[in-house]
Amino acid sequence: MFTEESRTTTVVGSAESGDYKYNVDYNLNGNKLVNLHCNVYKKVSEEVTTSTDKQTVEREEYAGLMFQENGNKQFSFPQDTDITPHVTVFEQILVEVKASLVTDTKE
Repeated sequence: MFTEESRTTTVVGSAESGDYKYNVDYNLNGNKLVNLHCNVYKKVSEEVTTSTDKQTVEREEYAGLMFQENGNKQFSFPQDTDITPHVTVFEQILVEVKASLVTDTKE
């Protein structure tokens, strides 16, 4: 007969810092963090001309990817990008996610 060996939960959220938005999703097996992916988007404003006037439109431009999986952290950004501020945000997200897992087990 069927025996369940594991069950994962997916959590989706986001964080913002300066002109950047970080779309985060991670998977849990019980209270163990399996992986965490973070897509980075830069908030960009541009002026567009309409039939009556000009308007400023906000959009998000893909800037990079950061993830932790199988004990490894990987970062993928265009080569001319200073990744330091993004890595700092990523580390803070990891701290907050891991802290929430400890809190959840104490409740």
